[in-house]
Amino acid sequence: MDGEPSTPVPSTSRLVDVSLLTDVIASSSKVPPEQLTKEKSQYYLSNLTTFGLQELLAEPTILQTQSHHLTSSLTSLTHTSYPTFLSLHQTTNALTTSLTSLSSSLDSLLTSSLPALEECAAGWKDRTETVLKERGKARVVLEQHEKIRDLLEIPLLIDTCVRNGYFAEALSLVSHAKALASNAVSSNKPPTLILSSVLSEVHHSIMQMLLSLLTTLYEPNRKLPALWKAVNFLRKMDVFGPSSPFASATLKAVSAQLDRDKSIDFLGDAISSEEQIALAFLVGRESCLKSILEPCGSDVSRMTNHGELDDREKEDLARYLKKYIDLWREGVYDVVTQYSTIFLEKSSSSVPQSPTKSSLSKSVQNIVQPSDASQDWVRLQSLITTYASRALTTHLLPTLSPSLSLLSLSLLPSLLTQLTYCSTAFARVGLDFRSILSSLFPHAVTEVISHEMKSAGDNFIRLFKIPITPSSQVNTRKTNGLVKAKWEQPSKWLITSETAELPPVPITPATAIATTFAQSPPHIPPQMLASYPPLAEHTNALLGVLNGLRLLAPTSILPTLIRILDDEVLSKGGQALLAYIKAFCRESPSTSNGNHSDDGEDENEKEKRVIMAFGQVYFGVLIPFVRRALVEGVYGVKLDSTFEDGGESLPNAVMDWEDFVLEDNEEDSGDES
Repeated sequence: MDGEPSTPVPSTSRLVDVSLLTDVIASSSKVPPEQLTKEKSQYYLSNLTTFGLQELLAEPTILQTQSHHLTSSLTSLTHTSYPTFLSLHQTTNALTTSLTSLSSSLDSLLTSSLPALEECAAGWKDRTETVLKERGKARVVLEQHEKIRDLLEIPLLIDTCVRNGYFAEALSLVSHAKALASNAVSSNKPPTLILSSVLSEVHHSIMQMLLSLLTTLYEPNRKLPALWKAVNFLRKMDVFGPSSPFASATLKAVSAQLDRDKSIDFLGDAISSEEQIALAFLVGRESCLKSILEPCGSDVSRMTNHGELDDREKEDLARYLKKYIDLWREGVYDVVTQYSTIFLEKSSSSVPQSPTKSSLSKSVQNIVQPSDASQDWVRLQSLITTYASRALTTHLLPTLSPSLSLLSLSLLPSLLTQLTYCSTAFARVGLDFRSILSSLFPHAVTEVISHEMKSAGDNFIRLFKIPITPSSQVNTRKTNGLVKAKWEQPSKWLITSETAELPPVPITPATAIATTFAQSPPHIPPQMLASYPPLAEHTNALLGVLNGLRLLAPTSILPTLIRILDDEVLSKGGQALLAYIKAFCRESPSTSNGNHSDDGEDENEKEKRVIMAFGQVYFGVLIPFVRRALVEGVYGVKLDSTFEDGGESLPNAVMDWEDFVLEDNEEDSGDES
């Protein structure tokens, strides 16, 4: 069993715990139990459990064969390795000699070395003097335990004060720690490790206080007392001074230059500590303003990017704009008043009084050079001026500009009133932006009026779309000389049935214009237009736009509105109407081929008379009335004085119509002759 175990046959069963088998074998054989508990023996016994019956019966023969083989191998090894045994004998003799030498050395140790050791032990006092000194230091530390404990508690007390908002007490503890360090330096003694560690922890605590104060400036719901307290403690901490780690590179360079050469003054170009605190204040409050405006601003942007808006969406956009304006006004006004109270009123105590502007006679108290106090106050004031202008151009105007033109005219006056009150309130703090409103709202009104007028004009033009049909198909659809399928009879839709037999028309365009100007008021449409439903609807649509304009009618946009009305509405409508009448008149004579009765000819002439009367009323009545309704009815200006500012294409359209009427009259006269 001491030899190499035979290779076991793989089996699916193996006992992990063979202790029982070991006990059985130990009780029935002369093998010592220690041999059976070895690892290899345990492994072999575990493998036996995997053998079958035939393998177990053959195992003794295999073991006996291996035993004879091992015996033969050992015999051969003895004959072949006898030099090794001889070398082992020599090594044993050398070991004996070494042990003898060791015994001699031990005797020498007892006779000579130990007495020398006793001698050295006698002088232990000299060698323990250093230890005694250390113990003396420990005794001193023990005696100063109370003072050291108080010193070590300073950082903890500062942290507690900072967490509870007792910043004055925290600064007092910081001053106490700095005083202790200064005393150590003045006594020409380097600060101890304890003091250096305490100062490091104090610096960390004061940085936490600084972060807490700066965080106060970024909190939206903080009011003036909390902000005033935070700024005052930032001033006391002097965290933005030349010696502070938060100071700008320019200020540090200026301080170093002043230390080298006292005759050079660079501080005028540097950013003072007060200005840096003011910048930190404005940056923090700007962040709060953004967080307040962002939800409402996103709603406005969503509505603005939505495209064309219906009436309900326009009302929603107006409501969002009103809310946005209120939030902007409250936020910016709070920032301006808080800044003025904290920085400008505080700094006004050291500026020389001016006989004309006593309210602006103040300066920053903690500026290094008193002669620059007035200049520093001006720089502080320029900061809030710049911020207010930026708040206007960054938040309010970019939101209003694309949004106002999407609203209806009825919603713009309330927004203008709100912004006017807002500007009046800001005028008390020097931010009067009414001049911007005078250009912003006229542009928006122009865009809205232009869109609504063009929409009304497009609806009118769509009524006179000329049908496009091959002539062969048209001829097949004629009955008694009248076009029935493709051309709707003018008497059916251009005029009321009561006046179809005798359409009302002005005597001449000039007479109609003179009569309209002389007798009818500019805001009441002529009764003649009621006989022509398309003209009445078109007039009502334009008058609805002008009635909305009455609520907010900037005088500066009158020439622009006249040009839009003339060129984009009246001129295009007249051109479309004239083209339709010409096309109808071209088709009308071709309907008769001389084969129809007189009744058919009379019916054709009746339709032509209706459509010509429609054109005369449009050019002779509607156009002068609508232009006069805009100029005189809305703005109260005589039309004659502004006629030259009108569009260029409308006179051409009127002239084309008059030329067409003259040609038609000449043709009728020729036919009669």
